[in-house]
Amino acid sequence: MRKRNLLLCMLGCTLMSQAAYQGRVFVDTNRNGQYDKGEKLLKGVCVSDGLHVVKTAADGSFSLPGFERERFIFITTPSGYQTDNKHYICISDQNRSYDFGVQPLQGYVAPDGSHQYLHIADTEIFNTVNQEDWANEMRDLAANEKVAFMIHTGDICYENGLKNHIKLMNTSNMGCPVFYCLGNHDLVKGKYGEELFESIYGPVYYSFDFGSTHYIVTPMWGGDHAPGFRREDVFRWIEQDLAQQPAGKPIVFFNHDLWSTTDQFVFKISDTEKLDLNDYNTKAWVYGHWHMHFIRQQGKIKTISTSTLDKGGIDRSVSAVRMIHADRDGNITSQLRYTYLNHSLQFASIANDVCAVDAEGNLKMSVNAYHTVSPLARLTYSCVSEGGKEILRNQPLKANTDWNWSAVFRLPEIYKGQRIFVTAKAEWKNGDVTAHRTSFVYQPVQTEGKPALSWVQNLGANVWFTAPVVAEEKVFMATLDEDLKGEGAIIALDVQTGKQLWRYSVRNSVKNRIAYENHTVFAQDAEGYLYAVDAETGSLKWEKKMKVDGLPSIIEGVTVADGKLYAGTGKAFGAYDIQTGEAIWLNEGWGQNQGATSSPVLAGDVAVTGTQWSGLYGNDRNTGKLLWRKEESDIRERGASPAYVDGLLYLASGNAFFIIEPKSGNTIIRKEMPYNVNTTSTPLVTDKWIIFGTQNNGLVALDRSTLEQVWQVNTEASLIYTSPYSRYPVCTVESSPILYKGIVYFGASDGVIYGVNPKEGRVVWKYKIGAPLFGKITVAGNSLYAADYSGNVYRFNM
Repeated sequence: MRKRNLLLCMLGCTLMSQAAYQGRVFVDTNRNGQYDKGEKLLKGVCVSDGLHVVKTAADGSFSLPGFERERFIFITTPSGYQTDNKHYICISDQNRSYDFGVQPLQGYVAPDGSHQYLHIADTEIFNTVNQEDWANEMRDLAANEKVAFMIHTGDICYENGLKNHIKLMNTSNMGCPVFYCLGNHDLVKGKYGEELFESIYGPVYYSFDFGSTHYIVTPMWGGDHAPGFRREDVFRWIEQDLAQQPAGKPIVFFNHDLWSTTDQFVFKISDTEKLDLNDYNTKAWVYGHWHMHFIRQQGKIKTISTSTLDKGGIDRSVSAVRMIHADRDGNITSQLRYTYLNHSLQFASIANDVCAVDAEGNLKMSVNAYHTVSPLARLTYSCVSEGGKEILRNQPLKANTDWNWSAVFRLPEIYKGQRIFVTAKAEWKNGDVTAHRTSFVYQPVQTEGKPALSWVQNLGANVWFTAPVVAEEKVFMATLDEDLKGEGAIIALDVQTGKQLWRYSVRNSVKNRIAYENHTVFAQDAEGYLYAVDAETGSLKWEKKMKVDGLPSIIEGVTVADGKLYAGTGKAFGAYDIQTGEAIWLNEGWGQNQGATSSPVLAGDVAVTGTQWSGLYGNDRNTGKLLWRKEESDIRERGASPAYVDGLLYLASGNAFFIIEPKSGNTIIRKEMPYNVNTTSTPLVTDKWIIFGTQNNGLVALDRSTLEQVWQVNTEASLIYTSPYSRYPVCTVESSPILYKGIVYFGASDGVIYGVNPKEGRVVWKYKIGAPLFGKITVAGNSLYAADYSGNVYRFNM
């Protein structure tokens, strides 16, 4: 490979004598766009015509031969400089000389070369308004965190989006360099698919440097209209670009999609012309396209997918941008930053006059706090008696996750029975300060008939759609690992105290329902691994890698019954032996598609499951044979599991409500809904009502006999957005309602647990948490168990 690179360099030198284009790169001190005597000339800057890559000489000059499909001369912007969106110049028939002026860029890269940047994906602004809110947040976040640059990895989207997005995000108005990739929906009608993109954003492939890292932007191979560039040209440009880099220089690729789902990253145009990215110091491949958050290690290369910051992802990934940090050696870490949260601060362990108290008499302080544009630097609390006497002042809380902070504290005995006023003070890194005050009665008498918090325990990682499983005097849970920091785990808590008993780490996120049977806890992670963990000890009994595609990630839950574990998706969906993990049968009738936040439903002899954007399927529960498929409108846009009641399936999906016969898959009733019900909320079916969540209308109840709406419970605006394409502001309920002692309980995306009297649809109890709840509330004995996105697990006693 190195010999080939040497030959390419020699070829470049030979071609200089046949130059079609020439110019120089200089420091444009007065920013007038032209070289003036005395301005610094830059040596060693890479310049390209779209095929060939050369470096500037000591006097800043370069020569390029050109090629038949050339459209730009462009430079690799060197670290420490910016170009005001002009790292490229359109080639003109009348011009053979192209000078590039750059300006110093200071304060964005540490002396050791480390830096951080924002990854934004799939904003798709073609059909929406009010985009300025998130754009302003990105500007403020970039300024607060000294972001080196922003990269948008495509789907800007369509003609309207392409023309308007540059007004939202550009180097001038964001306060840092902004770069763009070409997405499949950015290939629009014209002489060639990328014509409009190029006229606004420039070349669809190019490179730039920050700190010690070399970044390479590559194009989407296809989309809505055929591109004009050729795969061979991109290959040869990448080959020459890499040849100009010093050996061992860290490399990061940006693209709208992922070019490889295996550990092999080989880009080839023939059997003899290949580029193995593992031969270089390639650290990461950063992409979007799938509208999901997913990081995994593919051999030497970390692949990083980020969902959308302005709406819910296709697989319900939360609305967020990704902050990526590159250290001095180019090693990558990241953290999601959730959008539309403005100084959010809420006590999670104090509500309705009650503060959680453990068995030793310690009180639990748990606070959920988040501010989009700045991380939290310090969180403290103070306590004052009802007589105004200061008890505790500015006591620190410890960070558990990106959203939750906690502490334990004691109060003197003399304050028993008194009201205690508590103030939490959040000090954000950008200097902002937020305070929130509440109160509780120290060791009050529990109000009969209303849930009272028994304990709250943070798991040290976020929780998505996983619901608590209670068995063997334990509460079993599983966690997310959206940044691949080793936070994905299956966890057991003591049912009485919430104390963690054991933790079994898994490879990636567990994003959905887990299951228990025969002293074993079962889960599947985002990479398609099944786990069976001993419920008593937390030791692994077995694990199995299912034969799933590398993309998208696995977000479905699992179901266990009669010695079989129903798990997987597509051709890997099947029944697995709970003792060994071996497949008893595998589905052959339908394929993998976008992940659905649902779990297999056993409806008599039928196992019902499916995918987002494809359909709902019924497989024989005993043999795996496909019995039926439903792929019509509204069924395709489905994230919820159906409810199986009295021999029928009840399902809210898309913009309709369905009643389906499970043996045949025939639709008995299809009722159009006046609002979107594409949530993960499985209907609660009683003798009188059918109750489920919606995307923007809170919780609704239909009369079971007439299917007419009888009431609606409006929630507050969602804290973050999950339901696909839902945008600020909506009032989403993703969780499935339950009926307990005559009251319907559910969690919502506004960070509140509700209790509703189903006879009139009246809210009779609330518990504010300050972090969204997506999973179902669990009932066990005389207690309710819930988990929020911040990683808190709650037990409420009746």
